Amino acid sequence: MGAMGIFPRASLLVLAAAPAPAKRNPKAAQASKAALALADQFVIPAYRDLVQRCEAQEKAWTAFAAKRETGDFPSLRAAYNATADSWANAQFIKTGPITLFLRYDRFAYWPEARNATSRALDQLLISANPNDLQPDSFAHDSVAGQGLTALERLLYEGDDPAALLKAPGKDGAWRTQVGSGIARNLSLISRDVLKDWTAPDGVRAAIAANKGWKSLFADAPEAARLLLTDLVVGFKLMHDVKLLPVLGANAAVAKPKSAEAWRSGRSQRDLKLNLAAAQAMTKALADVTTPAHRAKIEGLLTSAAKAIDAMPADLGEASADPKQRGRVDAARVAIKAAQTEIAKTLPGDVGVILGFNSLDGD
Repeated sequence: MGAMGIFPRASLLVLAAAPAPAKRNPKAAQASKAALALADQFVIPAYRDLVQRCEAQEKAWTAFAAKRETGDFPSLRAAYNATADSWANAQFIKTGPITLFLRYDRFAYWPEARNATSRALDQLLISANPNDLQPDSFAHDSVAGQGLTALERLLYEGDDPAALLKAPGKDGAWRTQVGSGIARNLSLISRDVLKDWTAPDGVRAAIAANKGWKSLFADAPEAARLLLTDLVVGFKLMHDVKLLPVLGANAAVAKPKSAEAWRSGRSQRDLKLNLAAAQAMTKALADVTTPAHRAKIEGLLTSAAKAIDAMPADLGEASADPKQRGRVDAARVAIKAAQTEIAKTLPGDVGVILGFNSLDGD
């Protein structure tokens, strides 16, 4: 509906004669400073590390493929875990180029719907078509079959995943090609994201110049709002997605296999690294937060870190054990307390209002 459908003509004359001054954010400079600090101290270093880990993983698969039947299978798992560590550090970031071209879901599709990763990976393994492993094909294929979640299946699912990769003949060779293709795809995604952040016309430059970037944000203060929203949503991810569905109402209805990366035994480790990332993000905001707020948040984050450390490595199994689930729930409570304090105090310190996000619900 146009303006004429909202206001009578006489009202328009009044508005035209005396336009209301645009509201100016009194903390715009502070918000801009916060956005640049987050970019320089957390986001860009996180993506640089992700590129390094992905490229090392790609090299590990190349080396394995060259001597497949006698290849070093543990090196593939080590490379996967190093990459997964780096992703857990960057997992909170949903602002910027990671949102373009479904890159976030293509890198690690989780939580997955209806076992989508296994179905997509099975289709890829059956196809035996090298064209399916090309970057252009991956860019348009199911997000479920091309990221870390698919690599985890190749490396940890089944009684002897190493034997399947080393199997003589075309089946083992193709399975290895699929792993190599997925690793190569992850390298490409990570490099593209880092380039978009650091290029002369990239996200970091736009924030520094207080300009918008590809319609994702209008200026530096809005970038700060989005990045701070990412931080709060990160806690909701840990609490609402990584813990609540696994815990269930009680041990009898717990869902151990809803835990993130349960096959590779990473569920507790991923939470620990997520929390460390949150600590790094809040540290980057130290110059724009009050000492009292900073001290309280640091205390809550330290308590949450201790609670996560006290959880069993397999949080899914622990959630189904009446004797151990209390430690998982204690971590949940500590995470929620940190989230509540951050959402309450940091937006005012930074000078922004948190935005809507996909985990807010209706």
